[in-house]
Amino acid sequence: MTPLDDLSKLPVHDIMCIDCKSFYASTEAIRRGEFPLAAKIAVMSNEESNGGLILAASPKTKKKYGVKLGTRRYEIKDEMDIEMVEPRMADYIKRNYQINQIYRAYTDDQHWYPYSVDESFIDVTHSHALFGTNEEIAAKIQQEVFDQTGIITTVGIGQNPLLAKLALDNEAKYEEPWRAYWTYEHVPETIWEIGSLTDFWSIGERTAKKLNALGINSINELAHFDRKKLHQKFGVLGDALYFNAWGIDYSDLKRRYVPCEENKGYGNSQILMRDYNNLTEIETVLSEIADQVGTRLREHHVQGEVVGISVGFAQPDDQGKDGFSAQTHIDPTDRTDQLTQAVRYLFEKKWQGNTLRNLGVRVNRISKMNTLQMNLFESNEKFEAKRQLDQTIDHIRDRFGYKSLIHAYSKTEGATAISRSGLVGGHHG
Repeated sequence: MTPLDDLSKLPVHDIMCIDCKSFYASTEAIRRGEFPLAAKIAVMSNEESNGGLILAASPKTKKKYGVKLGTRRYEIKDEMDIEMVEPRMADYIKRNYQINQIYRAYTDDQHWYPYSVDESFIDVTHSHALFGTNEEIAAKIQQEVFDQTGIITTVGIGQNPLLAKLALDNEAKYEEPWRAYWTYEHVPETIWEIGSLTDFWSIGERTAKKLNALGINSINELAHFDRKKLHQKFGVLGDALYFNAWGIDYSDLKRRYVPCEENKGYGNSQILMRDYNNLTEIETVLSEIADQVGTRLREHHVQGEVVGISVGFAQPDDQGKDGFSAQTHIDPTDRTDQLTQAVRYLFEKKWQGNTLRNLGVRVNRISKMNTLQMNLFESNEKFEAKRQLDQTIDHIRDRFGYKSLIHAYSKTEGATAISRSGLVGGHHG
């Protein structure tokens, strides 16, 4: 007996996963009066830096030169004749809003779910009387988005969000009319034919390696593997992997996950524009990020008591690891100096000298600022003075801009906060 033997027990909806094809690059092509599919454009963060990172590339650039998300500036050769452009995040957000208003016209807000800046889910199960079949609705949306914005959209259609997303990523994106419909009945010739484990939504490199260690090298093998063994290895994630491999997904667009306040965390991270292997420079960037997180805590009148860091290596180490994370418990705080002390302690404890390209800081176990945890080794006067200093800095920056008042370490070698101030989503607005 298989999970698909009784289809009447499975969720059946008409879900569409809609993607704006090479959204950032297409927006830049349209700005320049070019057809998105014919343009040779790459959107690059910090274009002037040799370590600048490709955020998006037009379809022609991807196909002809193999340029993709994550390609570095030094990998782009002059003979490629690619127009390099800076990201304009404010414009992309505005265009995303305009496009999502079109999606919303075909369903109600309960069944509309923006997944990212260029991708959204909608459930049109109850929209057919007004707008027609799945194929007709998808075609209307594509035409309307193109007419109003010039953006080409691709649409995956499925009986649940997973099937819709897989149809989008593995078929709809590759050829006109940029639409694909996947159902339970066609799982063997669709899902099980996906070429790589990492081409499957939710399976990343680390999970794929763990599956490979179990002798699982394809989605077909995953679907027919012993479910109990998957559960023993991965817990509930193993159960999800098993059922997903059969195309089964019980998620409902109406049931949005809203984290409890005590579970909500605040964090910031950044991709470094060059290799970092100097302790002082690395801790400078970590301190700047901790400062940003502290500002956000104070802005929301909350404090946190679990501080964590995430560190990404420029190259995997001898054990194949591409980074590490660590966290520590502290007294509840929103103070920048205490957060900075914690992240420096964590980094010095774990770092083995690896060259780095990613850094992040996160504070969890959030609580309201109803009480203050005093420090036995610090006088009340000094404690209050430091809190007032943070609040004064926040007020000045809020009124006059971040660069109006900065920590001295932000003027040292390796610091990034000044150059990143005023960015939208880490990029120029």
